[in-house]
Amino acid sequence: MKSFLYFNPKSTSLKTAVVFLLGSFAFMDGQTTGDSIRTQGIEEVVMIGYGTQKKKDVNSAISSIKSGDIADLKQMNVDQMLQGKMSGVMVTNGSGQPGAAASIRVRGTTSLNGVNEPLYIIDGVPISGDASGRATSGRPIAGNDFSSTGGSGNNAVSPISFLNPNDIESVDVLKDASAVAIYGARGANGVIIITTKTGKRGEGRISYDGSTNITQIPTFLELMNLQQYAAHQNALGALFNTEPRAEFAHPELLGKGTDWQREIFQLGYGQNHQLGFSGGKEGVNYYISGNYMDQSGNIIGTGMKRYTFRVNVDAKVKSWLKVGTNISTGITNERFTINQSFGGLITNTLLQAPDLPIRNLDGTYAAPPAGQNVNYFNPVAEALERDNSLVRKNFLGGLFAEVNLARGLKYRAEISANTEFSEHTDFTPSYDRGSQVNLTADLIERRQNWYSTNIQNLLTYDLSLGQHKFTLLAGQEANDSHWEGIVAEAHGFKTNDIYNLSMSDPESRTVTGYKGSGALYSLFSRLIYDFDSRYSLTASIRRDQSSKFDPAVKGKQVGYFPSVAVSWKLSSEPFFEPLAEVVTLLKLRAGYGETGNQQIPGGRFASNLTQYFLPANIPNPELTWEHMKQTDIGLDLALYRRLNFTVDFYKKLSDNFLFQYPLPDYLTGGPSWIGGLDSPYYNMGQVENKGVEFTLNYHNDKSNTFAWDTTLTFSHNQNKLLDILNGITLTEQANMNGYQPYVVSNTLVGQPIGTYWGFKTAGIFRTLEELTAAPVQFGQSIGTAPGQTYLGDVRYVDINGDGKIDDGDRTIIGDPNPKFNIGLTNNFSYKNFDLSVFLYGVFGNDLMNLTHRNGIQNAMLYQNQFVEAMDYWTPDNTDAALPRPINSSSNRNIEISDRFIEKGDYLRIQNVTLGYTFSPEALEAIRMKKIRLYGTVQNLHTFTDYKGYDPEIGLFNQNPLLNGIDNGRYPTPRTFALGVNLEF
Repeated sequence: MKSFLYFNPKSTSLKTAVVFLLGSFAFMDGQTTGDSIRTQGIEEVVMIGYGTQKKKDVNSAISSIKSGDIADLKQMNVDQMLQGKMSGVMVTNGSGQPGAAASIRVRGTTSLNGVNEPLYIIDGVPISGDASGRATSGRPIAGNDFSSTGGSGNNAVSPISFLNPNDIESVDVLKDASAVAIYGARGANGVIIITTKTGKRGEGRISYDGSTNITQIPTFLELMNLQQYAAHQNALGALFNTEPRAEFAHPELLGKGTDWQREIFQLGYGQNHQLGFSGGKEGVNYYISGNYMDQSGNIIGTGMKRYTFRVNVDAKVKSWLKVGTNISTGITNERFTINQSFGGLITNTLLQAPDLPIRNLDGTYAAPPAGQNVNYFNPVAEALERDNSLVRKNFLGGLFAEVNLARGLKYRAEISANTEFSEHTDFTPSYDRGSQVNLTADLIERRQNWYSTNIQNLLTYDLSLGQHKFTLLAGQEANDSHWEGIVAEAHGFKTNDIYNLSMSDPESRTVTGYKGSGALYSLFSRLIYDFDSRYSLTASIRRDQSSKFDPAVKGKQVGYFPSVAVSWKLSSEPFFEPLAEVVTLLKLRAGYGETGNQQIPGGRFASNLTQYFLPANIPNPELTWEHMKQTDIGLDLALYRRLNFTVDFYKKLSDNFLFQYPLPDYLTGGPSWIGGLDSPYYNMGQVENKGVEFTLNYHNDKSNTFAWDTTLTFSHNQNKLLDILNGITLTEQANMNGYQPYVVSNTLVGQPIGTYWGFKTAGIFRTLEELTAAPVQFGQSIGTAPGQTYLGDVRYVDINGDGKIDDGDRTIIGDPNPKFNIGLTNNFSYKNFDLSVFLYGVFGNDLMNLTHRNGIQNAMLYQNQFVEAMDYWTPDNTDAALPRPINSSSNRNIEISDRFIEKGDYLRIQNVTLGYTFSPEALEAIRMKKIRLYGTVQNLHTFTDYKGYDPEIGLFNQNPLLNGIDNGRYPTPRTFALGVNLEF
């Protein structure tokens, strides 16, 4: 289904141009300028879920953008393009790696352990935005697990990376519950309706869009070079009572050493080519496109290729019958590296010593000399020799038939399907580098696939009785999903050059498999009533029945989700006529709705079986729907037909949210895949979100030479946990210091979600008087040895006032949730030139910089540090910024504390694009309709005080409890691109 344009009968200055979109039409002013049609009497229509409505008549909170709003944004995935473009929609990129998943929050976080990502509807086909598969297999397709303490890092990949952004016509985001309740169980986190392009009636068109780009890392961190490193190692060695290294006797005579950042980071190169065919004739509209994209990453050995193909066809077979199909396929080939992990490539790059060469004289990769207690590998060898690749093959499509049964009565039947086949290969070759050895090569092969079918039956009745207008919808929908996969692990290869399972040691092979399914059956209805274009009401109800809950327990499997919204268009009242030329629209809106969430693994109401025929989980037959209730009050205002303003105030409550009870391993024996029992899921608490959002748009009447359009979006959301079952602890850990897990976040009742947890500090001890008067820290006596407290140590705050510093003094030290975010877009055109400038900013949030912690800890020899790590406390440097070095990776000076919390505010020049479009007169001779040349810069500059690569850290594998924690994140690149748009 597509966006429509309708004729406004109140308009009187109309000519005879007619534009057809999906079989509907609008009379338009025929005056054209360049490639655009300047319109009068045109009213935009938006998608509202199973239908459309005029934008000015919508009673709910819906944000919309068109293809032109995102056409010049050089992002690989559609979800990334939405950042800053719509109020109430928070988009964060968890990684700068090509193909990585973004996280989208529509009006905040509603669930702690379930899915918080929105539902995508792509040409009527539902797709979950969850990149972790929590509601299906729950297993990553590109790593061992999604945990922050495992070795796979931030490995979630975008579930819609197969979608070609060039094919998109419009994006409509349903935000409040009165809009999304029609989607019931799947609408709790908002609904993003993506409509792709269709052909338009008239002469066929051939279009080509091509671009090439160069990407770079915008900034480098200031690490020690070899001279600084040698001097620092000499100083630390003296403090640690270690023999000095002979090769460092004269640091001033050394060179700069290996700059590992320069060796790992590279210029990325990309290209994007799209060829499209579209048109419409004699009741048949068609759109056909093919796209090829190739983007190398900014870390060596990473990148992504994508191949897509799409066919959209609809035909009016009879005066009463219309049929159509939308079919698309996408193949992606991605090459990864581990990031956001202490064992990841970026962490190793920053900590690897500059005295280590990349290669030995014989051409083999170098490693630290024997005897050095170093866990860090050669990052170049890891990047180039390890094969960590993922191939995904997606197919998505649907068929529909629409029948006009009687005047105003229409029946639509639609069947659609979506499937994915993924192939992940992770091969670590064998090597012997002296101090680092892997004698048997390791291969892990993952093969997973899933498919989902969806059937809809919709009956719509439109009725007008004088000033009364009714639209009644009745619908039925059924969704059926299946998934399965195998994971094979093998070792003992004879060679690194050829590797597959058959060439491994047969005794080393292990294979595990899994499969599952889920179903959802729904009935729904909606009434839209309008009186005289002044008063309007929308009411809906949906009944969902889910296989996730026990059918034998009454009231658990079925959920009911009602909604109601009303509006009053004051500008249509007779008393408003004197202001009609000034205030062209003034509308008040109010809405209430309820939605549900059932996005948990299947069968948790009963006990499943493992491959060992043992119970896999602790069952809970009382599981039922997570319920979300939302209230919205809004205002729409338009002045002088130029200035448009929309504001919404909302409050939503997530009740009985679904959460896996965190039982300790000594009770469960660990997860089921190692022979234990998975903890049970419960409905166990409440989360509240409330906020305000607005959009302000101004556009001037285009003169003969100049036009300007500006849009400002503002979003403020505040969330907190209201209640939790049994007061359980909601902490999350991250790996540091040789894979030691540290608690980094804790979510408390009455506090925001995912707050940082640790110690507060009051500087460092600089005098004996301070030290002796302070509470005893961690039971340590006063002294200079490891395990004692002395001058130069971090001075922790006694939060609970018990006269000592221990784990009871951990407290909230930061909040990753921003106070507000803004987006500002300015579009200018002068004659044939066009210029677009897009700014995006996030303000009021904190970040936890574990990368900085690693780089200033001064706790080990043989690892590099940031240059600032040289300013540490000694008896001769008592005013130093950093505490005294202690030869232990678990010393108390590097506890998680507010020392590693930074402000996350930033304002980014997200995109600048300059284009030139040739005039139609200049193209007539070569029989072309359009030539546009453009240059664009993405991520031009970021204004921030953050010390890391990039203040946009995002969520770790979309986990709301691990937000804004930098543990070696893949930086977001800066992109320079040149492109051309051609149309024949």
